[in-house]
Amino acid sequence: MNSKARVKKATKDLSPKAMEKVIAKVADYFGVLSEPSRLRIMYVICSGEKSVSEVQQVCGSSQANVSRHLTALFNAGILLRRKQGVTVYYSIADNATVEMCQIVCTRIAESLR
Repeated sequence: MNSKARVKKATKDLSPKAMEKVIAKVADYFGVLSEPSRLRIMYVICSGEKSVSEVQQVCGSSQANVSRHLTALFNAGILLRRKQGVTVYYSIADNATVEMCQIVCTRIAESLR
């Protein structure tokens, strides 16, 4: 089943009130992704699990700033995290989010040519 059919099936029988809840959650989800620093972090992590310090080095931001954005992405269910000793590692929770970001980035990059 393609993604368009899956979306239609998932929302087809929802009441207007239930659909409003879905729309609010979607807006919250995109709100988390609307921050450029978080998109940079997603770009870094989509190639594989990274520690906070690895993300910090690639992004060039402070540890506090990177941690704040990682926490927001984790709380939104976009990233997973695991702790090994004193080091915290983050990875992608759902590849659909990465695919969506890649599609949008590709479309924007092509439009800038």
